[in-house]
Amino acid sequence: MENLTFVQNVLIFLALNAVALLCLNVKNNGKYISFGATLISAITFFAMLFSSSSFTLSELFSLEGNKILLLKIVSVLNVLMILINGYHSLEKVKNSVLMSFMFLGGVFLLGANDLMTFYVALETIALVGYALVATSDLENSREAAVKYLIQGAVVSVIFLLGVAFYLGATNGLSLVGVTVVNQEFYAIAIGIFILTACFKLGAFPFHAWIADVYSNVTLGNLATNFFISKIIIGFKFITMLQILLLDSEPGFNDYLVRIVQVIAVASAFYGNIIAVVQGQFKRIIAYSSVAHTGYMLMMICLNPDEALEIQLISYLVIYSLTATGVILILNQFAGLNKNRDGREILKSGFYRNKGLAIMLVVFVLSLGGIPLTSGFAMKYMLFTNYFREGFTLEATSIFISSIVGLAYYIRFVSDLFTEDEEKKGLPAIKTRFSESLVHVIILVSIFTIGIAPSLFLGLK
Repeated sequence: MENLTFVQNVLIFLALNAVALLCLNVKNNGKYISFGATLISAITFFAMLFSSSSFTLSELFSLEGNKILLLKIVSVLNVLMILINGYHSLEKVKNSVLMSFMFLGGVFLLGANDLMTFYVALETIALVGYALVATSDLENSREAAVKYLIQGAVVSVIFLLGVAFYLGATNGLSLVGVTVVNQEFYAIAIGIFILTACFKLGAFPFHAWIADVYSNVTLGNLATNFFISKIIIGFKFITMLQILLLDSEPGFNDYLVRIVQVIAVASAFYGNIIAVVQGQFKRIIAYSSVAHTGYMLMMICLNPDEALEIQLISYLVIYSLTATGVILILNQFAGLNKNRDGREILKSGFYRNKGLAIMLVVFVLSLGGIPLTSGFAMKYMLFTNYFREGFTLEATSIFISSIVGLAYYIRFVSDLFTEDEEKKGLPAIKTRFSESLVHVIILVSIFTIGIAPSLFLGLK
């Protein structure tokens, strides 16, 4: 019965969003119908997830345990983002519809137990990502979308090559109950999957797309990328690679783990150093994302267990939620500065909206890992795991890189309190109720987890 309910809800979700997509072309009231259909579909799916603890359609697809937990969290965020986008702007309603299809792709990616389902779900998320970039009303957004599409298509083909090697190594495409018959093919397949994960998450040196895409997409679409794409793709790839590495021969395993460690450390240093010299906030966020990807990629090297999955979910959700909060507040400041992206948009920000400025300070300090914030608890959790597993050199290197990263986070704070008479003369920044609600949720989560991490992560 639960599985029937899941299928029915997926069909209802698809039908409502198909109606929403068609109504975008209807004049006058079309955007209101689209908004309503999208919101109802999201709330219905949210209610279905909270009514059951597992869904198993076949050996190819199942959702249970921590996957359901993560999906519940993302489902809540999906509803909140639809409310933030609202119904006043046709462009934002269109983004909400696209975001819903990305969310559905994430649902099937999380539940995928074979590589074909995995591939189709991954490409669904990617295709919506291309559309979100292309439909951004910015000067170079279409050029960035084409570059992103070409690079993404190449990586997709390489991923399929990895699937072919995996088929030769295991005589099947299942990710569950694998019997490896050819270790050489198996190692090549895992290596290709690592490459794909690095591209999708924007790790060095597969990050070429990330700066162009982030700087040529609206801040609202960028927020969508963080809370769906980063969370779900990051969780699925890391947990999948942890399990696959268990079945590789020790010699191949050591070599693959070393590759991951080099990429993780290089990403952490490269992202933080390059972010320091950027003048645009979107590019700072892009390279900060490269660094944070390096922090979490090291988790591939750890042995999988349920507690580690909970910690991975916590890291992905807290980081993505905090980064989304920063992006949403920057979007409000940019709105009064002709949507510019330079440092000048934050000048005298404290004097125009003290509450918003203080929240931005808290958010960026959390991203920087300052004590008593959730960002510090997440980094403490990561480094504790890495040192415990004997990755002392790698953990120390990543820690040093995170200290370098504090420089560009402090820049946000200094700009807010810089007095500029011209900027002071701009109108006060106003926030809608939905935006304020999201800001408060993020603020509470930052301090709650930062002050009492043991309540959520078992940390002391």
